[in-house]
Amino acid sequence: MLLIDPPAWPAHGRLWSHLVSDTSFDELHEFAQRAGIPRRGFEGDHYDVPEERYADVVAAGAVPIDGRELLKRLQHSGLRIPKRTRERVVLSTPDAPWLPPGGRADVIASRQDDAPPRTVVVRAVLRDERGLHVVERADGRGLDLPTRPVTDGEHPSDVVRALADDLGVRSERASLLGYVRNVVREPDAGYPWPVPTACFALFELPAAGLAGGLWLPAARQPGELGERHWWPLVAPGADGAVGHGH
Repeated sequence: MLLIDPPAWPAHGRLWSHLVSDTSFDELHEFAQRAGIPRRGFEGDHYDVPEERYADVVAAGAVPIDGRELLKRLQHSGLRIPKRTRERVVLSTPDAPWLPPGGRADVIASRQDDAPPRTVVVRAVLRDERGLHVVERADGRGLDLPTRPVTDGEHPSDVVRALADDLGVRSERASLLGYVRNVVREPDAGYPWPVPTACFALFELPAAGLAGGLWLPAARQPGELGERHWWPLVAPGADGAVGHGH
């Protein structure tokens, strides 16, 4: 069912409603397309609808509902994607084929200072006119960003500093770009990460001082890295902009 709450959320000089489905994202996207709501209005688990479009969306078939009840219905559906302030869901993949059955992968752009709770891996993003600094994966499955795991008792900020030291660059200007979050409630025997969530954070580090290593030019990056789960956060042209999502 398509649900919409009253326009009561202020942003950009106007009021907004939330449009959700308590059935599936496919239903939500199909309805939004029919109702003329642009895809840029999608905020990971809902569409933002401006006040002046509210009546049209209701007329198209969305059921008006109180905001608290809408949130409750979305949470009960399993489609709610929590995020912190100054964060935006860039991509969400329900039933992600690389995760145990029923697992979901969320790619979240962030302007927070710190990595999210339950961060298990930190990746370093270093780029300049040479391109993006990458390394060969130890398992032989192509290229990846420089990576360091977060072990028990470590804080992600300590891991960022250690990774910067490994690379010979400064960590004082490290900034969080975002993270990939696995949501897995029923792991299989081969799943190595904590449940129900495990996060893989990307921090931008200054490339100055890093002379060696492998640099991948921008023109080659989509072909070499486009299948990586973190790719939407570093793709050429991606600005990680965080909208007014609620």
